Amino acid sequence: MYTIHQTTYNLKTEKSITPTKICFISDVHYPNANNPQRLKEITNTLMKVKTDFYLLGGDFVDESTSKEDMEILFKQLRRLTKVAPVYFVYGNHEDKIKFTRNKLNQKITKNNITILNDQEVHFNNITLIGRKDYTNKNRKKTKDYNLSTKTYNIILDHQPQGTRENIKNNVDLQLSGHTYNGQMFPLSYSYHLQPDFAGNYGKETFKHRTKIINSGLVGWDFPIRTEGICEYVVVNITPKK
Repeated sequence: MYTIHQTTYNLKTEKSITPTKICFISDVHYPNANNPQRLKEITNTLMKVKTDFYLLGGDFVDESTSKEDMEILFKQLRRLTKVAPVYFVYGNHEDKIKFTRNKLNQKITKNNITILNDQEVHFNNITLIGRKDYTNKNRKKTKDYNLSTKTYNIILDHQPQGTRENIKNNVDLQLSGHTYNGQMFPLSYSYHLQPDFAGNYGKETFKHRTKIINSGLVGWDFPIRTEGICEYVVVNITPKK
């Protein structure tokens, strides 16, 4: 739980894009197995990635996070914005917080982090969509975005759901967390019983579409792991020559 790894994936695309580097972080659950000094050290490491943008994939706070700890977390994450834009989506545990969602929103945006709540942004022929969590039954369907086949389309979705829908609707890359790669043996095996998860960790390729599941920067509830690693993910996307 106290050793954090960088996992790197190199992807190629037929689409015309500028070479792009993404740093994808999920499942911090602050302050589980964490404290302000360690958080600062982790942020220092993330700042060295020199990414084009940071993606925060949800469950950064949960039912055990105090308002004060939430403020410490996002004040520290603000430092990432000195390197590159930072985008955030909610996970299922952000629905269980002790303070109001409005206070959370205010603190995130005050620290120059952009919340994507079924919204999209565009840059360098790339479309990035940040989805509401799967538990929100009112969230848009992937087809509602009318994604072009000419742009490189990325979906940031906390839970690794909707794989079939995404493949059908021109999503080139899905980035998700949520599973912790099990965290505690033998939980990872349970995810294979959920077909739409299409696996519980790592990279899966469906012809020219890719899905990456992050095992999480920390983990939930217990400050220990018996399965998987703590990680942040770097994705390099380059056009085929």
